[in-house]
Amino acid sequence: MASSGLINYRKWSLADCPSLTSKIAIVTGGNAGIGREIVAQLLKKDIEKVYVLARSKEHFSEAEMFWRNEHKIENVESRVEFLECTLSDMVTTKRVADGLVGRLERLDILINNAGLPTIPDYTLSPQGIETIWATNVIGTFVLTNILLPTLESTAEKYGDSRIVVTSSSFHMGCQELKLDLLKSPTRVKSPDAIDSCWRYARSKLGNLLFTKELAKRLEKRGSSKVYANCFFPGNIPTGAMDTWKELFGPLGYLMKANFWVLGQSTTDGAATALYLAAAPEVVERNQKGSYFCPVAAEDDTSALAKDKDLAKNVWYWCDGQVTDALGRGWDEQKGDGEGNGEGEEKAPSEEEKGGEIEILQSVEVIGAIPAS
Repeated sequence: MASSGLINYRKWSLADCPSLTSKIAIVTGGNAGIGREIVAQLLKKDIEKVYVLARSKEHFSEAEMFWRNEHKIENVESRVEFLECTLSDMVTTKRVADGLVGRLERLDILINNAGLPTIPDYTLSPQGIETIWATNVIGTFVLTNILLPTLESTAEKYGDSRIVVTSSSFHMGCQELKLDLLKSPTRVKSPDAIDSCWRYARSKLGNLLFTKELAKRLEKRGSSKVYANCFFPGNIPTGAMDTWKELFGPLGYLMKANFWVLGQSTTDGAATALYLAAAPEVVERNQKGSYFCPVAAEDDTSALAKDKDLAKNVWYWCDGQVTDALGRGWDEQKGDGEGNGEGEEKAPSEEEKGGEIEILQSVEVIGAIPAS
């Protein structure tokens, strides 16, 4: 029940969040929904600067009014900067990330919150990868790896830094991951509603596997002061759930309405993100590569999300796809370090891996677990 978000385990409160004076944060998707509330709470804790990476400048302008009018936050224009970024496109994401590297002397918090929901249409990214996975997983992979040296140097100089990745209880609805299907030109499942839900669940599983592998690699390269964790914000009736109406008709309306009563608020969703981004308890408890549900409660995942070999293969696959699109050395920081530290594992060559990596699981289940 905890993992589904139907019960809140309030382990922490926003009132417990320390001051974030002088800290710098990046929040993807910080212009709407849960991301907008995350930015609001960072600002209320006196953070110096937040960079919001998102697609819609119009939604960002609406968010600015929300921060000023609803939260009474001052100096929004100077403290929050919008950077247009389409995470489904590796080229765009790299360009934005490289630009940030050239500007930032420190980066304390990276919150990978942006993501596509259960979109009805089946499309591929500019690099030929299924769009939900390309946005939710590949975009996060590219951005995080390019910014990693800045996060590491910040941790060494100021004590620690945090990487937070938004996942969902919906990851439990994916009990099969075949990497070759991520580039399928057509839908894998039918009807369309089931396919859309499964693709979303698959991407949320990908977020978890990425975070766990990232935490392992950070330890291996000696970056013990960078804390990477994953969280489920809760069943929050945001605009992301509007696609349910198109997928399920009247039932979709009822599903969203249900979460106005049984779900969480955007403040609850933001609270877990703030815990992972700022709470000293994360350092004290050495919480790394873990999964959290509302509010700030460490929770269990599906068996597939615990598969270490699968996590490594997903990393290899993502790195291979990005390398094919952007070239080797795509994650190097120009002028002040490289994106892969000593001892860092890269995707094996075709000879090393013996052909295409393929993960097969015999069970295939689509769960009706609410998504974030």
